Amino acid sequence: MKLEMNHGWSSLSDEVLDLMLDEAERTIFEVEGRADEPGRRIATMEADPPGVADLRLAIAELVDAYPGVQFELESVSDRLRNVGAHAATAELETRPHIMHLVRLSLEAFFRHYPTLDAYEVDATPDDPEDDARAPHEIYDMYVQILAALRVRLS
Repeated sequence: MKLEMNHGWSSLSDEVLDLMLDEAERTIFEVEGRADEPGRRIATMEADPPGVADLRLAIAELVDAYPGVQFELESVSDRLRNVGAHAATAELETRPHIMHLVRLSLEAFFRHYPTLDAYEVDATPDDPEDDARAPHEIYDMYVQILAALRVRLS
């Protein structure tokens, strides 16, 4: 799937928006699972690639700065399901912190998985009988989303 940004964010498909929202939600769950707490965040030095601890810290601080972000994601998801991609995109544009959250998360993702081969080693389908996207499709969409977010948020 090709992510076209020539016409602005209003041209995002349901599939791309859904993937962005899933990534933001996954990232929030990771923040909730941290050992530190809001207001006392620290960069944890694990066996992560360089820069990932700092990105995770920035993500946690961003989530802390917007305590209602989970509800905002649900609102955008509801708009996507009930009204469509155009309405969901319009709502997402009023919440740039969600786009920053996705960008930071994808920056960390690509530090972990700089190549498709590295990602495919760890990627496992949730349900083999499901019509889930193949790892290369997800990876390609992440590449395109990150590029678009970098342009949009610069």
